[in-house]
This record gives sequence, C-alpha cells and structure tokens, in this order.
Amino acid sequence: MIQKPQTGLQCQTTSHLYSTRGMFYLSILCLLGIILQSGCVSSERLKAEKVRGLNFQRLLAQEEKRANTLTAQLAEKDKKIDELTTQLKETKTKIEALESQNRTLTAERNALRKENLAPQEQKAVQDSLDLSQDPDTTKDSPPSEPSLSDPFMSDEELLKILE
Repeated sequence: MIQKPQTGLQCQTTSHLYSTRGMFYLSILCLLGIILQSGCVSSERLKAEKVRGLNFQRLLAQEEKRANTLTAQLAEKDKKIDELTTQLKETKTKIEALESQNRTLTAERNALRKENLAPQEQKAVQDSLDLSQDPDTTKDSPPSEPSLSDPFMSDEELLKILE
C-alpha cells in the first residue's frame, strides 16, 4: 500500500530523467559497453591471427626439422673427424717407424761405403806406388774406369768419371 508522506520530512521526487542515481547507472552501462567493445575482436582479425599463429607453428616445425637435420649432420661430421684423427695418428706412427728404418739403412749404407772405399783407396795408393816404381808406365793406355753401375761409388767419384 501507499504510504502517506510524513509531515515535517521533505519528499524527493524522481521525476527528473537525469537524476544522480540514473546518471550513475548510465555511466556504469557506458563503461561496461566500452570495456566490452574494446575486448571484442572482429571475426576477420580473429581469422587473420589464427592464420598468423598457424604460420608461426609451421615455421617453427620447419626450423625444428632443420635443426634436427643439422644436428645429425654435425654428429656425422664429428664421427668422420674422429676417424680421420685416428688415421692421422696411425700415419704419424708409420712415418716415425719409416724414418727410424731410413736412419738405420742410411747408417748401414754409409758403413758399407766406407768398407768398399777402403780397399779401393788402398788399391789406388798401391797403383800410384807401382807407377812411380815402373818406368815403362808411360804407355797411352787409358786407366781402368769403374763401372757406373757400382752402387757403392760416391758422388765425387762419379763426377770425376764424367769429366
């Protein structure tokens, strides 16, 4: 039921359209509308963002595949490097063994040369003594030349023969 206004109290009328309470509700509705409008995205923009996201996922998958391929290639190269390093060590060992063998053979060759040259020098000294004692050595007979196939002949001797 309707109550009668009390005497002594002033009654407020809400006949005015823009009352403070109405303004408050209106401002809240406007703010909510603005917030909802700013949070909404158009369907075209949403589709574009989805396509963009899918493109990024595709690119990411490609890069991961490429990274896996490069990692596999790197592992293969590392394996080849290890194999080549092992071969290099083996080759160095072989070279050291061959150098040692070469030094040994060179020493043996030099010793054999000295042994071979000693009798030849003695023979040359004896021949020179025989020439000085024998007056009939003025014959034009050519001196006996050593064979060029003599493996124990020194380089100086070969040069003398060629001159």
